[in-house]
Amino acid sequence: RSEVFTGLKTKGLENLELIRVPVVEESAPREACFDILVDSLKQEPAGTQCVFSCRAGRGRTTLGMIIACQVKEILICTELRKMADIGLVPKATAEDLIKQKFEFSLPRGQDDDDPFIKGEFDVIKELMEKLPSAKDGKAKIDRLIDLCGPGPKGSGLQNLRACVIETKWKYDVAPEDRQVAWRQMILNYMERYFYLICFATYAKEFGPAGFEKSFVLGWMSHSELRKMIEDGKDKLEWYRQVDPAKLNTLKDLMNAPNYKENMPTIIRTIYEFAFITYADLPRGPIKNNSMRKLAAKTLIEILPSEVSAKVQERLDEQGANPDFVTLIGLVSFYGQD
Repeated sequence: RSEVFTGLKTKGLENLELIRVPVVEESAPREACFDILVDSLKQEPAGTQCVFSCRAGRGRTTLGMIIACQVKEILICTELRKMADIGLVPKATAEDLIKQKFEFSLPRGQDDDDPFIKGEFDVIKELMEKLPSAKDGKAKIDRLIDLCGPGPKGSGLQNLRACVIETKWKYDVAPEDRQVAWRQMILNYMERYFYLICFATYAKEFGPAGFEKSFVLGWMSHSELRKMIEDGKDKLEWYRQVDPAKLNTLKDLMNAPNYKENMPTIIRTIYEFAFITYADLPRGPIKNNSMRKLAAKTLIEILPSEVSAKVQERLDEQGANPDFVTLIGLVSFYGQD
């Protein structure tokens, strides 16, 4: 990287400056990292161009883009309004320029009304409830996340809110040993999103005055914010909530003396049950795997104890995975035993 940087300076970019910001991939940046970017930009002209790069070119790159966009927007808006205050440009012209540059409408997506796509996670709602100014911060950072994300709204590579949801889908269908890694990644994304909202709220308050107070001292000195995200980032529905009434109906069908005659109804009901539970997922392998996994888990749960013991014994003997089709075969086999 240093060779590339040196080569660029010798090829006409002598004013190019390299700023290193230590952020671990897929983790929330330390509070001081925000101040590194703010300090590097707040004295720069509005036209100064920024290029961000990380190893993968996705998460940390997009994070830097979002923070820089927030800082530069505040600096440009502040400068325009100062020009209007001293009569260099009409106030209406300044506000119209701000609106055209930073408040233009974005194309709507088909999932825009989904609460999770909108970033309405429990810990984020708690932040906005206890800190009302964070509502504007969230609205601003959500817009920048969209602009710095993939099309059609943006021209980047990663949308942080979507990352939380997509990683949760992977968690839902992963084996237990892999779920640990997906879970930690989700918590890291949630923490990153929380800190970005806090930063946007801080920037709106202290940015117009030139960011005289740092993010670390001027905002995150409130220890309750750190405690809020530490305690609240785990408040996700890690396991899908099932309909107790449908589950009881299935148990009644399975516990009947003629349960084998009820198997077609049981199978159909379990498939409907799984489809409804994962109705929010888009079509594709993740949804299919999620439904099959839930169907198998549901069938195991409703088996009478004596049937369950025999099925488990067969699974252990065969070394088979408890997928839904295998379980149906074993339950039928037990009835013939």
